[in-house]
Amino acid sequence: MGSRCCNIFPLCISANAERDVECSGSNWFTRPHSRRKSGKKVKVTFSDQLDTTASDDGSGGSVPSTSPSPSTSAQARWRYLEQIFVPPSPEAAPNRSGPAFDRTSSLRQSGTSYASVGSASSGPYNRRPPPQRKVGQKMADCEKEEALNLQVEFEWVLHEEVHSVLKQLHVILVECAHRFPVPLYGNEGKKQDKFVLTAAPEQLKCIVTLTGDSITHADINFKVQRQQQQIQRTSITQDYPWKIQQVQDAANHLQQAINHIDNVDSAYHFKTSDEVLHILGNILGALQRGRTSLVVPRKKPIDELMKSRNMKALSPNLPEDLAISFYIQSHKLIFVAYQLTNFQGTMKFDSCQAECSVPWLNEVLVLFTVALQLCQQLKDKISVFSQYKDFTVGSRSPSALSY
Repeated sequence: MGSRCCNIFPLCISANAERDVECSGSNWFTRPHSRRKSGKKVKVTFSDQLDTTASDDGSGGSVPSTSPSPSTSAQARWRYLEQIFVPPSPEAAPNRSGPAFDRTSSLRQSGTSYASVGSASSGPYNRRPPPQRKVGQKMADCEKEEALNLQVEFEWVLHEEVHSVLKQLHVILVECAHRFPVPLYGNEGKKQDKFVLTAAPEQLKCIVTLTGDSITHADINFKVQRQQQQIQRTSITQDYPWKIQQVQDAANHLQQAINHIDNVDSAYHFKTSDEVLHILGNILGALQRGRTSLVVPRKKPIDELMKSRNMKALSPNLPEDLAISFYIQSHKLIFVAYQLTNFQGTMKFDSCQAECSVPWLNEVLVLFTVALQLCQQLKDKISVFSQYKDFTVGSRSPSALSY
């Protein structure tokens, strides 16, 4: 009887163990079909519940656990969740030793970092930006630096470049004055040139002697329109020269420009841009007037031309319906013959002209143009500084600038 009981007891233990393995733990998740086959309600228990209900005997053998009560199971589940999610108390933190990465500590750190952003908003993307320098302060510093650089450049222009450009202008204008055939700035003048002006087909021919700003001799021949076979002849004599006022006007304006430069002392230190602009304005005005007097001639009306002093100096005098004129346009000397006609009570005139190039006029115009460009460039540079009204030499403070 005793042996029989011993044989049956292992079978019961093995059957119970097989039933426990089949209905609990990981075997339930890996083999879900076992629940459907058995048809029994199986209760899933946690591993910590098994640890709390199991008890060890002194011999090291294990005693099968009994099913826990509902209250005991709930308490064990709550303790298990606390170990995972609830952070430990501050008193227990120093005594805790664990691996480098801990789940509870990482959760606590991330929570505090989000909460420290601010009470209004929280989250990893709402962090306060680091303090930065204001944009307005940067712009103010740049403006101050630019003002100081302009001040240094302005002083150099006033003390160095202005006098240098004025010296160059003086050399150019004196060279231009020496090209004029009239007494001008040490030039003796009275230069004499002879030119031949013709217009095909033999309508007009004129041999001219130009001395200074006057035609001292001329032999003039031209055909009259109403009488093709008749050729009108007249001349200009040295006793009554034909004066070309344009040459003298250009020389006078050139002399004024040179005088404006001579009035500036080479040791004088300019203090404001207005001083320089005033002097450059006077020089530019004189040069422009002198060049314009040669390039754009002032043409007289026909009735004023016929009553002029030059017409009365011709020998022999021309008829009342004929007139001649000499003038300069650019680098050319132009001769024009006019003939008046009365057509149905209306006065009309026909003209025929001839021209020739004058070498010294070409050289004078080139020097005028070079001087104008050089003076205009300096004026444009000074005009950049003139927009600062209080821009004066010796003031390195940016407050001297008027923005």
